[in-house]
Amino acid sequence: MTGKILGNRYEILEEIGNGGMAHVYKAKCMLLNRFVAVKILRSEFVSDEEFLARFNAEAQAAAALSHPNIVSIYDVGREGNIEYIVMEYVEGKTLKEYIRENKLLPWRQAVDFAIQIASALNCAHKKGIIHRDIKPQNIMLAADGVLKVTDFGIARAASSSSVTITGSAMGSVHYLSPEQARGGYTDAKSDIYSLGIVMYEMVTGKLPFDGENPVTVAIKQIQEKPVSPRDYNLAVPLSVEKIILRAMDKDQNMRYQTTLDMLGDLEAVRINPEASLSPQLQDTEGATKKIPAVKPEQLHTKIIEDEKKSAPPEDKAGQKKDEEGSKMNKAEKKAVIWAVITSVAIVAALIVGAMAVIFPDMLKGSAKDIQVPSLVGESFEDVKDLYEEQGISVKVEGEQYSDEYSVGEIIFQDPKAGRLHRLPFTINVIVSKGNEEFILDDYSKRSFIDTKIDLEDKNIVVEEVEQESEDIPQNMVIKTVPPAKSKVKAGDKVTVFVSTGIKEKPVIVPSLEGFDIQQARKILSENKLGEPNVKEVYSDKEKGVVVKQSIPASTEVREYTVIELEVSKGPELRTKDVDIRIPQEKNSTHIKILQDGVTIHDQTHYKSEGTAFGITISGRGKVVLELYYDGKLSEKMTVNL
Repeated sequence: MTGKILGNRYEILEEIGNGGMAHVYKAKCMLLNRFVAVKILRSEFVSDEEFLARFNAEAQAAAALSHPNIVSIYDVGREGNIEYIVMEYVEGKTLKEYIRENKLLPWRQAVDFAIQIASALNCAHKKGIIHRDIKPQNIMLAADGVLKVTDFGIARAASSSSVTITGSAMGSVHYLSPEQARGGYTDAKSDIYSLGIVMYEMVTGKLPFDGENPVTVAIKQIQEKPVSPRDYNLAVPLSVEKIILRAMDKDQNMRYQTTLDMLGDLEAVRINPEASLSPQLQDTEGATKKIPAVKPEQLHTKIIEDEKKSAPPEDKAGQKKDEEGSKMNKAEKKAVIWAVITSVAIVAALIVGAMAVIFPDMLKGSAKDIQVPSLVGESFEDVKDLYEEQGISVKVEGEQYSDEYSVGEIIFQDPKAGRLHRLPFTINVIVSKGNEEFILDDYSKRSFIDTKIDLEDKNIVVEEVEQESEDIPQNMVIKTVPPAKSKVKAGDKVTVFVSTGIKEKPVIVPSLEGFDIQQARKILSENKLGEPNVKEVYSDKEKGVVVKQSIPASTEVREYTVIELEVSKGPELRTKDVDIRIPQEKNSTHIKILQDGVTIHDQTHYKSEGTAFGITISGRGKVVLELYYDGKLSEKMTVNL
């Protein structure tokens, strides 16, 4: 690709990036004489018409974005089977590379970077463009410290063309929002979640969720809570941690609703880490919601209302009269009520304590009071008649499913074991129906992530088995064992067969040496190999002929592997000094010399100069010199360079 000119305007200079969907090259715009970045889609996407339509539409929409923190898009084009985007060239490194180099960033710098990213997203969101692939790899850090968010168009197009986490999209799973991992509806709050993860990584140097494979990470994104950033970096202010965790809330409704809301809090803590954050953030800081406590005044009101309801009519009338004539305000009345309640409670406790000391046997129950036996875990058939002679009957009130107790075992009793109870009495019990059985759903062609979550929610043990399939897309369920419609219960194991797609067949690398570069490109394309990287070298071969290939012929490689080709640009330019004769028959002679038809010397020389003069010849291989003396061809010379 190096040396190729696209659109008669953009000269490809060198490859500077390589992703799952495209190659990125540094290029020079010959029209405006400036460097640009050219992103060229991989050949496997070029044949997908639906993808291309969405890609072009989104790229054009992204081109309308004008913001100092967004990489500008200049042009979109197609040449042959090459689809490309021309964008602003940023001299620098990715934010991912910067984090790796620095391990973790100072919190103020992380907040400043987050403000720049959020500003870029806010600009896009206002235009109705959702990025959907925010990650440090898609954020460039220029030499002046300015961040530039890239890949707006390509991220949207890729998201639209696939509803599963497959192929190259797996590389972004560490930054996916829970709704993206589920394949659900995404909006601006999905970008906010991804920005929260980027902030987490900046201040801790770690990803909040990791695992042995992308599916594991995706499940963690949906189910698990992140470790507190301050557990890894105590220098992070509490206010910054709150911003990060709110942005990463699993519930979309509990996150920042707009990037503008998040920007407000980021700006506040950048100035003052002790600043008050938005009220909504403070209301949502608890991991669980507490049941509101009953206030004392509510309890008093309840007591008074109960007394009113139980009092006879004349007492109610007197009470009303007393209330009307009373000079005490509400606060004083509440204080009196509490004083009475407290006094009564203290006196009652003292009386009970004194009786326990003086008459210890009184509190143990009379001869007819016995402790309620423990029946939980026992078989109902074994105990139903066991206590009849003692005056205790056991009665079944109901049945429930249980994965802890076997069929027929008691899982609950009332009254509870250990209490004193006067004979005769009845113990009401609930008996286990065993593990709940249910009909296994048909999970074929469903996402493995959703299937695993659904089964584990029902306490089913999931075993994953990968299997090739020509019909079922990668990471989708092929079948289950036992099959759909089977009866299963909690604790059972279900084997889920997951598609790996069609296993790629190896491609045999053809011999390309001696072919013209255009022929070589055609051969590579026909053999499902990628667009080659071209390096021009001097050679005795004709210009444009392949002289060397990076992967030897007959080697087995994966489809769309990229091979580097060394292409001849002809022999190297050389020079040589040649002596030219000056005629001695007359005093002066006009000497004209042509090299391969081009005049390289045209001058009058004199006998007094000597018998010859020197001239330097430049060229490649053999060159022919024609010598004209006073306008007549006198001699032809062949010079080997």
